[in-house]
Amino acid sequence: MSSGKLAAGPIDVHAHVVVPEIWDVTKAHSVFTRPPEGVTLTPEARAAAAERVAYVIASMGDMEARVGHMEAMGVGVQVLSASLVHQCTYWAAPDEALAMDKRSNDWIAERVARDPSRFLALGTVPLQAPDLAAAEVRRCMRELGFVGVNISTRVGEMEIGDARLRPFWEAAAEEGALVYIHPAGNPDPRFSKHFLWNSIGQSFEEAMAIASLMYEGVLESFPSLAICISHGGGYMPYYMGRIERNWIEKPTTRVNMKRSPTEYLKTLWYDTCVYDTRALRVLADTVGVDRIVLGTDYPVGDRNPHEFVGGCGFTDAEVAGIMRGNAERMLSGS
Repeated sequence: MSSGKLAAGPIDVHAHVVVPEIWDVTKAHSVFTRPPEGVTLTPEARAAAAERVAYVIASMGDMEARVGHMEAMGVGVQVLSASLVHQCTYWAAPDEALAMDKRSNDWIAERVARDPSRFLALGTVPLQAPDLAAAEVRRCMRELGFVGVNISTRVGEMEIGDARLRPFWEAAAEEGALVYIHPAGNPDPRFSKHFLWNSIGQSFEEAMAIASLMYEGVLESFPSLAICISHGGGYMPYYMGRIERNWIEKPTTRVNMKRSPTEYLKTLWYDTCVYDTRALRVLADTVGVDRIVLGTDYPVGDRNPHEFVGGCGFTDAEVAGIMRGNAERMLSGS
């Protein structure tokens, strides 16, 4: 990444896109479209819910309005990623998933090309087919000029550290791709009520993803790979005491690990999308403020990132790092 070619101002690494033609196919498989269980909605509530869905989808697909929103938020650059909550293709047959991911990546690449000073991009890949995913990683990096790829926290019953996914991780490492991890939504019936899949399930998924990367040896095998976890890393960074104790007392947890869980945790990157200044402070104390990058969860998340980050008690230099400098280092692999 050449920061000299980018617009001035903060770099937002958590900025979603939905490609309309892909959403038309994937929405039947998206947790976003499932009505919450155990709730009987009034006609007014159903109308409000439908209006919300329409707003979210339209906002993610409207690239013209996006720049105005960025300026209002004080954001200079967005790193675009297709929203996996809405258009994840892991349910599809490999060839069908690859075709959809390619169309999505091409759509995003064309939009980035219209305003390359304001946008960078992450691609999506058919992770259920590791060899195809590896090939699409290479295409995204070599042909489309993307900075990396965006994957979910698991693929069906496979955790992302599963040995079967090593071809993907090898390709990402070889290409110097940033891997941004964002859950596609937890489908467990336990999370089906009250939108728990979103409020609790997403952070649970991120914790499980980090655990899989550590315990299955991905972080040990690919130490130079830049991996960024959405939503501040989910629950993992806030409960390391018990995880460290488990690692110390149970030798079987250390089979694929040469360092402690906390040490691995500090090799990852995390976005600021935690909605709580206290949580962001704990994250900074745990992993280091230099591992935190701005993430707003556009268009549904933090519309006042300067106010939020500035209200956490960081120094001016630390705020500057979170808002841009750390992302420049992450994207350049330094």
